[in-house]
Amino acid sequence: MKALKILVMLGTVVGATALSSCGCCTGEERPPKLRPLPQFNDVPTPTVEYAK
Repeated sequence: MKALKILVMLGTVVGATALSSCGCCTGEERPPKLRPLPQFNDVPTPTVEYAK
């Protein structure tokens, strides 16, 4: 009886894992690739003087 419960639980885990696959076996299209990030210019650091 204990072995049967373990086998049922194991079968449930295997079935859930198979049903929630990553989509590689479902025939769905892959998502489009991300476009490259824009190239930004450096912002010049302002010179601050703290003279009193």
